[in-house]
Amino acid sequence: MTAPPPLTDWDTGERPRLLMVMPYRQLVRKARAEGFWVGAVWDPRLQTPGYLDDVRAAADLFVTVDFADPELLRRTLRDVATEHRASAILHLGREETMVTAHEVAEELRAEVNPTAAIRFLSDKHAMRELLARRELSPVVYESAPSRREVPSAVERVGLPAVVKPVALAGSRGVFLWREPRDLAAWTALVDTYGYEGPFLVEEYLRGPEYSVETLSQDGVHQVVGITEKVLGPPPLFVEVGHVHPAPLPPERAQAVEELAVRFLTVCGYRFGPAHTEVIWTERGPRVVESQARLGGDRIPRLIELAGGLDVERAIFAGLARAPAEVPEPTATAAVRFFTFPPGRVDAIRGLQRLQRQSYVDELTLRLRPGDTVDEVRDSKARQGHVIVSGATPEQARSRLAEALATLEVVVDGTPVRADGRAVKSPAAPGADAQVVFVGYNAAYLRAIDGSVPDGSVVVLEEPDIIRKRDLRDAAARFGCLDRIVPAHYQQSAGALDLAADLEAARPVAAVVPGLEYAVPAAAALAEKLGLPGATEPAARALRDKVRLREVCDAGGVRGPRWREVHGPEDILAFAGGGPVVVKPANRQASVGVQLLDSVDAATAAAAWERTSSAAEYEQVPDRHLAWRFLAEERLRGPEYSVEALVRQGEIIFHNVTAKTVIPGPYPVELGHLLPAPLDRDTRAAFEEAMRLLVAATGYRTGILHAEWILTASGPALVECAGRCPGDYLIDLNDLAYGTRIRLALIDLLAGRPVTLPRTAQRTSAIRFLAADPGTVTAVEGADAARALPGVRTVEIDVEPGQEVRPWASSWDRAGHVIATGPDADSARRSVLDADAAIHITTE
Repeated sequence: MTAPPPLTDWDTGERPRLLMVMPYRQLVRKARAEGFWVGAVWDPRLQTPGYLDDVRAAADLFVTVDFADPELLRRTLRDVATEHRASAILHLGREETMVTAHEVAEELRAEVNPTAAIRFLSDKHAMRELLARRELSPVVYESAPSRREVPSAVERVGLPAVVKPVALAGSRGVFLWREPRDLAAWTALVDTYGYEGPFLVEEYLRGPEYSVETLSQDGVHQVVGITEKVLGPPPLFVEVGHVHPAPLPPERAQAVEELAVRFLTVCGYRFGPAHTEVIWTERGPRVVESQARLGGDRIPRLIELAGGLDVERAIFAGLARAPAEVPEPTATAAVRFFTFPPGRVDAIRGLQRLQRQSYVDELTLRLRPGDTVDEVRDSKARQGHVIVSGATPEQARSRLAEALATLEVVVDGTPVRADGRAVKSPAAPGADAQVVFVGYNAAYLRAIDGSVPDGSVVVLEEPDIIRKRDLRDAAARFGCLDRIVPAHYQQSAGALDLAADLEAARPVAAVVPGLEYAVPAAAALAEKLGLPGATEPAARALRDKVRLREVCDAGGVRGPRWREVHGPEDILAFAGGGPVVVKPANRQASVGVQLLDSVDAATAAAAWERTSSAAEYEQVPDRHLAWRFLAEERLRGPEYSVEALVRQGEIIFHNVTAKTVIPGPYPVELGHLLPAPLDRDTRAAFEEAMRLLVAATGYRTGILHAEWILTASGPALVECAGRCPGDYLIDLNDLAYGTRIRLALIDLLAGRPVTLPRTAQRTSAIRFLAADPGTVTAVEGADAARALPGVRTVEIDVEPGQEVRPWASSWDRAGHVIATGPDADSARRSVLDADAAIHITTE
């Protein structure tokens, strides 16, 4: 089969004639806009009369027929196409009648694709057989001609298994069979559809799911983009949302695209759109299924919002032999479908407020007070949707989270968010609620001990870290700490498995990230429990400096030139001999960060070895973790940090800290002073930079610690963390502003009201103690330092006999002193005097 001939060769009269089966009304309009005469064939039972009136008005010819009668449909298509001299027959609707339509098209030489290709895309079993023959995307599967054979097929595949009705579409009847007793639930599900078979039983593919949208021309498949799927809970697989383009690492995106293109080529697909669903498993990408049509669920609109391409019209431009160019996306768009639980609708709240949001592109809700909500078993049962867009994936997700939190439906007396989760009232502080810390932070627990109820804190910590840091009896050290629960959270979703157990024990008031490596897990756990938090996408961006650079570049946050590096050759190529910063993308505490004044092959090799081999024995589990690395332009200028508390995307507390960093290749902080003595314009520049950062990452609620270099062009971002800062900066803020930020953060993450001052009462400063490398022989002057005016704290972390290393990270410092004063000069003077009074002798 060849592609349709050029339109100039078609015997069509004034306009090329296109007969479309089941065309949606916008497709009819767009086909006519590309110059086609359009005949539309519909089954009147499959749409409302009003919708079909719109199709009739848009088309040149409108014909109805019963699609359930294949011979009648075949005869009608043949007669209409012949009478009206249709040059091509095109079916972009539901899969059930696609093969019939293409068989007629082949008979009349009006096809755009061979029937065999359409059969592979429409028939799940035929697709699996083809892939198995070609040894492409291997998946264990069994066929079951009827219901009776399904249990034995499940047994052969092994549990868990996915059971799919071969002849149903739209996720109807798809079921995750996890244990033998699921037979009853599966039977009840297929009973609702009156479906007897055939079925396909497949191994359960675990991993994130995507769809690849393509346009094919003459057998060449152009990828329009990859869309990330959001699925409802098992055992059903109802799609509840999509994000386009999917925020994927380049190498993973390439693998997904290549699999989709190879699959379409193997099928023999020649022309038009295809929607190929892929799951990324631990063995790599696997094809789930594919359709010879556009993706549904408003994916075409997401594509248009993200990159400006009208993919629907592009189909007809390609048919007219003028294929559209696919632009690079410049934004991210997301859709979420509403899945309210069954019951009676008592009230609807927030709909008008959500309609007024400028970032909302579409909003529909098919419910009114008094309606009865049915259980969502498939995509048709969803009750509406909202579409939003943003400059970055994080901003789009943040806006989507805000939209879902804004719209509430009261069902049987219970307020429910638009994503189907019951609205939780903020848990009042008390012995009946618990605060969950992800990651053990002794300083935080010490600061809140006595101010929160005894036994109200639970800490989730890595089993290896519990062993390494001897935390088994840590609950005895703090009255507020009830217990430490072993959980995998570093680069792992293991902590999410504890959500139900935590809630069952006592209500969870808040989830707090205790450590840098806990930020993504804390955000994900809070999201799963329906509590305020960073949002998981924002947390992932904050935890990975490569991703942070990507979203900040897209969101207009000033920063250095940068590049992800995989070895010394990349460092050398990026630096070009000039000054550069080499750092791990997802470590903490300046570990492995190096400042290079010049770069040659030897310097790059040495820098790569030091950065890539950096280690933190007590801070990480023993299992393998994945580390990324990047090189950045070395910026010049004074360094600052900003500590900010954020509530629902709005900054409610903001402090700028001036920092002092040691000279040399390792940028370890020597001291801090806050609030930094800045003029009004510079302070305003930092405030605006933080607003852009919050928007770019899509950060919602919690605390941010952002490090900046003040360049001639303004603040440039170094990095940002989504947890309480180290270096005693929280204590310095509390001293300067009269706050208790750790307690305020718990209230914020619990959804309780928080009021914080905007101006400082005094200035606070810290100086970290240094000693010459070697073995400590004496420590002197601590008492004298404590007696100096303005000195608040003196802590020395070394003692005689202990080894002192050269400073390469924050862990190498020997102690610190803290002082306050009525202004910056007096606080700085006091802390330097205290530092000078202390002498650490080494040999």
